[in-house]
Amino acid sequence: MKASLGQYAFFRALGNHSRRVLRNIDQLIWPPRSLVTGDQIAGPGLIEVEYWLDIKFLNMPVCCRCGAPFEAMHDVGDAYELVECAACIARKPAFDRARAVFIYDDLTSRIILRFKNGADRNGLKLMSQWCVDVAGDLVRDADFVMAVPLHASRLRSRGYNQSLWLAAAIARRRDLKLAHHILKRRRNTPSQAGRSAVGRQKNVEGAFHIAERHRKKLAGKRVLLVDDVYTTGATVEACCRALKRSGATSVDVITLSRVVSPTDPTI
Repeated sequence: MKASLGQYAFFRALGNHSRRVLRNIDQLIWPPRSLVTGDQIAGPGLIEVEYWLDIKFLNMPVCCRCGAPFEAMHDVGDAYELVECAACIARKPAFDRARAVFIYDDLTSRIILRFKNGADRNGLKLMSQWCVDVAGDLVRDADFVMAVPLHASRLRSRGYNQSLWLAAAIARRRDLKLAHHILKRRRNTPSQAGRSAVGRQKNVEGAFHIAERHRKKLAGKRVLLVDDVYTTGATVEACCRALKRSGATSVDVITLSRVVSPTDPTI
């Protein structure tokens, strides 16, 4: 016997109610924790109000190429979406566009380090929504979503790639294809922390590779590359060069945070 529309609506409502109950039970057992401090949060949201107000989100105006913030855009008006910063005019990046959610500083570094080194996936849904909000056009244009890969030995010892977690969450949110197997890191490069811009470029030069069998998949495609922090852009540019050499039409970049003063030796 076919269910009537009324019966269907009843069971659907019952299913929604059950999911809400299970979600509430889940929060009782594993209450949400702050993305900044790791402390339990009683109210809505994952960041305490006093910290939320101090996060420097990278809203417009920013460089249309690399996403660097402009301090002031007087006399430009609505044309700011077409304005490049001096650094991009002097040297065009390997990527087509890059955007970041917020500026990397003492506060937001705590969010990044909990995610990166603490394997805290508590805020993935929120983080992926931030990424989609700040880079909606980049997400809409993408054929594939990828993450900056770890070397196989690093992945085995660490057990996870936080950038891949974020890329997967973005892909799920917009029903995009996650292509995590195409871009590989063939050299186990030392940490970029403490290196100059030139040193970072040399450190990742030739580090990324795409096997011949994957190149047909990339031909004519637009890639969205995901990472956690944009410092000088050396790592994502090395990835972009490898992807474009293998046939990608364009490569855009989205990161959670961006360093405004890339001379900071701690990152």
